[in-house]
Amino acid sequence: MMCGLARPTSGTARIMGIDIKKNPEKARSNLGYMAQKFSLYGSLTVRENLDFFALAYGISLLKKEEKVNEVIDVFGLREYQNAKAEELPLGLKQRLSMAAALIHNPPVLFLDEPTSGVDVLTRRDFWNHIISLSKKGVTIMVTTHFMDEAEYCDRISLFYKGETIAVGTPTELKQKAAAFNPSPQPSPQRGEGVLPTMEETFITLIKESERGKS
Repeated sequence: MMCGLARPTSGTARIMGIDIKKNPEKARSNLGYMAQKFSLYGSLTVRENLDFFALAYGISLLKKEEKVNEVIDVFGLREYQNAKAEELPLGLKQRLSMAAALIHNPPVLFLDEPTSGVDVLTRRDFWNHIISLSKKGVTIMVTTHFMDEAEYCDRISLFYKGETIAVGTPTELKQKAAAFNPSPQPSPQRGEGVLPTMEETFITLIKESERGKS
């Protein structure tokens, strides 16, 4: 809905102050979106995909070449620029997807499971890019099932069975979980009085959510 692909049945939502129901095209111009499943054009090369998305996002012909070269270098795609997108390994497909989402410098970025299925090094590189963008003022919304990744975020919304069960910073959520479960199982990696991990926090809050419904 926030991307303007589905119309809300009720309520309101705005991107950079622009109502997504009243002016969906203008709202979309302020955001970049990277889908979990690779959704670019497999029969086009890396450069051709970026050329297409640059024009689709309204970048002028005069600036297109500069922007395409910029994201190719930022995401390390130079040696793959003439390869067809469908022939790339998953990690490079994810890099290309993010490059396409960012080519117009959007102030808001939606990332749907951006590191799902990729190796540890690629995950680390992705989060380096995400953190760097955040420091530049880009608002980033990430969905992830990796609890260690969630800790990189400034604010977390935990979902369970389609509902938000808790919202807060990583520390706030851990403190909330610790209050419900003040004596977590000891481990060699954690000393006494240390807050639970994000995964333990999620499990504790799920159990408390279930108790609240019973």
